[in-house]
Amino acid sequence: IITAGLVQAGLPFAEACLYVHSTCVEITPIASSNVYVASPYINLVGILNDVLGVPAPGENQTKGSPVVDSYAQLMDEYYERLARAIRDAVVQQNTAQATRRYHGGYPLLSCFVNDCLGRGKDIDHGGARYNWIEPSFVGLANLVDALAAIRKLVFVQKTISMTGLVDALCADFVGYEHLRQQLVTQAPKYGNDHDDVDEIVQEITAFLVEECARYRTYLGGDFHPGLFCWIMHEHLGRVTGATADGRPAAFPLADGSGAAQGRERLGPTAALRSATKWDHRPMLGGVAVNLKFTPSQDRRGFVETLQTILEAFLRMGGFEVQVNVVDKETLLAAQVHPEQYGDLVVRVAGYSDYFVSLPPGMQHEVIMRTEHGAH
Repeated sequence: IITAGLVQAGLPFAEACLYVHSTCVEITPIASSNVYVASPYINLVGILNDVLGVPAPGENQTKGSPVVDSYAQLMDEYYERLARAIRDAVVQQNTAQATRRYHGGYPLLSCFVNDCLGRGKDIDHGGARYNWIEPSFVGLANLVDALAAIRKLVFVQKTISMTGLVDALCADFVGYEHLRQQLVTQAPKYGNDHDDVDEIVQEITAFLVEECARYRTYLGGDFHPGLFCWIMHEHLGRVTGATADGRPAAFPLADGSGAAQGRERLGPTAALRSATKWDHRPMLGGVAVNLKFTPSQDRRGFVETLQTILEAFLRMGGFEVQVNVVDKETLLAAQVHPEQYGDLVVRVAGYSDYFVSLPPGMQHEVIMRTEHGAH
């Protein structure tokens, strides 16, 4: 899928086979690149909160309840703001490239990057063969679950009013727990092979690809989106108010491009089917789907099962999947006795880290992920 994406981006096949995950999951052609990865991170569900008028944690005032008469109107307003966020990111990143054009320079490094010597140009002057910028979009599952809940409960069933929803979000669900439970339990969730929810993912990702394709970098490259978060789902979640998927304010956003924490209820196969119903090829900025499994006494059987799952994911068009094999009890024990678990390593969202070194919010986020059985 990655090679196909690079060919789609214009690389000859021989070069499309030569790539590296530059830091975590972001794709860079080897020895030919001046690629800006994860530049910048854009909060997908935070933009929906802006449309709804929900303030960030610490802001006391509401931004005003929106006048939205239909789901289609809500989506029109959302896409308008998302397009504006992408445009602002383009301006920001192109300004950075232009600044480096006049105040940067890597003369030694440029000697080892294809085409710089032939062109007589430093990589900061456009000497590299590929000059991409890869913005990364965070909180996809939160956005999709929020939109699915609003569509069903506000506009189809009309069991929740838009005003009531916004009031609950602005209050961080304090006094509205019954409404939060409606959002959590009565609306379908991404990661369970539900076509009506997964079609929202298809629409959102297609919009990201189309909108990014409208722009060029200062040095003449393309903008290639990704759905990768590293640690930014915790950082951005900290400054994001309560969201319409039932997530409380300041809680980490969904990690990567899989389901939000604890919401895939039908096993890893359904989770990966949902995560591959949209096209991963244009997402050269990186796609990471996380799975967590309970350790099994039957180690050989588990390895065979896991291999089957991973191969199926790749055949369905998956970009990258990351696996944790650790039980909740071990993680909770590590929180209580960190001195006994100094060697416990977990996959976070594109990278691995020592569990006891993670901040409390990130530890809780890893613990909250759905724990699939080994068979």
